[in-house]
Amino acid sequence: MSQDKDITDGTINIENINKDAYTTLVKWAKSAPKILKKLEESGDKEEIKKFKIQIKLVVDKLQDIQLLIKNK
Repeated sequence: MSQDKDITDGTINIENINKDAYTTLVKWAKSAPKILKKLEESGDKEEIKKFKIQIKLVVDKLQDIQLLIKNK
């Protein structure tokens, strides 16, 4: 997190946070198919439904962050 703050004036570098958040969410999204497959094998329909909702939220957030990064 030291990269996110400018020590001289204490401001937060939003661009670095957005890129870090985007990278983290991309890594999570790449792992989602494996997790979904395991959930499907376990047969827990409620967990599958919850996980698919999480995937949708992450994809939406990735798109938001991508727009913020491009507009800077």
